[in-house]
Amino acid sequence: MEQDTIRKAGLSEAQAKIYLALLRRGVLTPAEIAKETGETRTNAYAVLSRMEEMKLVKRGNSKKLSYEAMHPSVLETLAEKRRRAAAKNEEALKSNMSKLIDIFYAHSEKPSVKTFVGYDGIKEVYRDVVNTGETVYLIRTTKDEKMTDFIMKYRTEMGKKGVKTIGLMPDTRKSRAYMDSGFDEKTLLERTPIPEKDYTAPVTIMAYGNKVALVAYGDTEMSTIITSPAIAESMKQMLLMLREKYQ
Repeated sequence: MEQDTIRKAGLSEAQAKIYLALLRRGVLTPAEIAKETGETRTNAYAVLSRMEEMKLVKRGNSKKLSYEAMHPSVLETLAEKRRRAAAKNEEALKSNMSKLIDIFYAHSEKPSVKTFVGYDGIKEVYRDVVNTGETVYLIRTTKDEKMTDFIMKYRTEMGKKGVKTIGLMPDTRKSRAYMDSGFDEKTLLERTPIPEKDYTAPVTIMAYGNKVALVAYGDTEMSTIITSPAIAESMKQMLLMLREKYQ
C-alpha cells in the first residue's frame, strides 16, 4: 500500500522500494538496501545515485557509504513538478496539434470537419490559422467589426511569424486607412480591394495549409474548419481566380 502511494509521485518501482526501505530502517548502506529490497547491488547503486539527484535521499554521516530518506514532503514537491511539466507538455501538444493533423491528412483521403459556436469558437479558428503557419488565402466580410481588435492582433502575430496573407477585401474607408498606415506591409497582407457591394455575405472564407475555414458573423456566430487537401486546394484556386478579376 505505502509503495503504491509513493509511486504516485512518479517514482519507479525500484525507487519506491528503496525509499520505503530507508523510511522504515533509517540509514542503510547500498549493500543493505540491495538485500532489503531484492535489487542487485549494481542496480541499487545506480538507483540511489539518481534518487540523490532527485533529492529523495541523502548520504549518511558515517564514513561508510550509506543513505537515508529525505522527509516525505519531498514526494509532494516532486509530484507538483511533474504536474507542472505535464501541463506544459499538454499545452505544447495542443499548440502543435494542427500541424500533426495536417501531416496525417496529407497522406490520407479522409477529410475532417470541426464546427465551433460563438465568438470563442471564431477565436479558436484564428488561433488554428496562426498555429498552422502557412500562407492564408481569404475573402473577408465587413460583418466582423465586433472582432476587429482581435483580428488586428491576429494579423500582427501572423506578420511577426513571417506568414503571408493574400486577401480579397471590401473597399471601405476603414480598409483604406489601414492601407495608408502601412499596416498591410507590416502584417505581410497582400490586399486586393473589391467593391463593398460585390461581397455582402457575413462570412469570411480562409484557405490555409490543408484546411478551409468558414467564419460566420452576425446572428449566426459560428465557424467550421474543413481539413482536406483537395478542398483546400480548390478554394485557393477559386480565390486566386477572383483576385485576378479585381486586379
